[in-house]
Amino acid sequence: MTPKDLQKLPLLIGHRLIVQNELAHWMGIDVSELNIVATYDLIYNAAILVEKGLGYALCLDKIVYMSNESLVRFIPLKPAYETGAIIVWKKHQVFSATATRFIQELYDYFHQ
Repeated sequence: MTPKDLQKLPLLIGHRLIVQNELAHWMGIDVSELNIVATYDLIYNAAILVEKGLGYALCLDKIVYMSNESLVRFIPLKPAYETGAIIVWKKHQVFSATATRFIQELYDYFHQ
């Protein structure tokens, strides 16, 4: 998918304005020129709307599980569009053993 391809499509995009502005900048247009038909907080919900034919969701690769029977598929952007991600939690949060292990694995991965 190129920026030109995306300009023609009904888009489902994260609700945060900074995300919308970054995408528009990558496309070389103003955010008001994007054909945003819906915004989302959870990509799972957006994937359901995509499956129903309501638009095209923009998301990170491998963030949505797609079985072989799924009507949804991931199409990379060209040129590649890369962005950062942030993981946050409440201060002094008490985590389960599984969550603690997950956070430690993330930390170890990114601090190699």
